[in-house]
Amino acid sequence: MTSAIEETVKALVEFESELDRAKAEVSAAMAKTMKDAMDWADAAKASAVSKAQEIASQKVAMAKAEAEAEAKKIRERGEVALKGFEDSITRHRAKAAELAASRLLGESP
Repeated sequence: MTSAIEETVKALVEFESELDRAKAEVSAAMAKTMKDAMDWADAAKASAVSKAQEIASQKVAMAKAEAEAEAKKIRERGEVALKGFEDSITRHRAKAAELAASRLLGESP
């Protein structure tokens, strides 16, 4: 009977040892799974950030091109308006000089 008890205790000790080994393997597998998941999450995050930066750069480039085109149009309109103003000044300069001279000389227009 003691031999049966000793065999049972020995079997239980071996079972407990196997159970501890299985727990350790499960724990290691969980740790590896967590590490793999974290690595995947970091890679996905880096990819998302990279894509977002690429999209943002494209949008900034498009906005810059649109702003430059609008600025060019405004500058061209300003140059046309300035040219018209300068032409008007040139056309009226002689008449203004005549009016000023006649006023200074006391002549009425």
